[in-house]
Amino acid sequence: MRPLPSPELASAVATRLGAPLHGADRQLSGVATLAEATPTDLAFLDKGEPGDAGVLLARRPVEGRATIVVPSPILALADLLEGWFPEAPPGGAIHPSARVHPAAVLHPNVCVGADCEVGEGSVLFPGVVLYPRVRIGRNVRVHANAVLGADGFRYEPTAAGLRRIVHVGGVVVGDGAEIGASSCIDRGLLGDTIIGPGAKIDNLVQVGHNCVIGPHAVLVSQVGLSGSVHVGVGAILAGQVGVADHRRIGDGARLGARTAVHTDIPAGETWLGEPARPVREAMRVYAALKYLPELVKRLGRDGG
Repeated sequence: MRPLPSPELASAVATRLGAPLHGADRQLSGVATLAEATPTDLAFLDKGEPGDAGVLLARRPVEGRATIVVPSPILALADLLEGWFPEAPPGGAIHPSARVHPAAVLHPNVCVGADCEVGEGSVLFPGVVLYPRVRIGRNVRVHANAVLGADGFRYEPTAAGLRRIVHVGGVVVGDGAEIGASSCIDRGLLGDTIIGPGAKIDNLVQVGHNCVIGPHAVLVSQVGLSGSVHVGVGAILAGQVGVADHRRIGDGARLGARTAVHTDIPAGETWLGEPARPVREAMRVYAALKYLPELVKRLGRDGG
């Protein structure tokens, strides 16, 4: 949830969008996802249940709810976010609003943006960039040229081309975590992307917006997570694992190198392959592959 700069009436928001308000007017104090919204929040409804949101951006009225009816809820949200939360202009190496613990170590060419926190004993190596609203706990190591808090990668098709959806959430890094060189962790759309305490992220890893990396999870080099992926406690993702959006990797799960994940992975299991399969099934598939050319030939389908 992100608080609004100042409370607003739903009717005023509807007027700003040039859209009708259905249902009773009410005051809003924040904007949030459906899962996090409270009765004083605005949320956008593309699909699913409306949750507890006080006011909805939706394509059609929702019975019993204050609803601002718009052709595209995500584009209406983008218009509002750009007005409420304009991007801060670049500042110096450490923005005046940032809070850096005196026992933290910042190497040369580090940039710390507005409303950031760096905890006691943490180390930021050369070239690290913290965009606004990044909060780093104690004894965290962020290696050279890592970027934390850049916009999530979401664009919406419009008649004029692809529209960037501004992200106004943040990044939270727990105590004792480590972020490898040239890794990128995107900020959340409305809430935060979370790296749990003790998590270890290797070099050249991409963590998409609104992901949650559980405590002591391990992401090896070139792992790529789409948006809203949940990685459980102590899970291990080997090199070049790719995970589709909104997937859940269970506690203690293991994913072999180059595994392509399009489904949820149960806790404690080891999966492998493209697409991902339980490891024993994947090994049987790999063992059978060497017989495939001869089988095709015997069936008269080798094209020869």
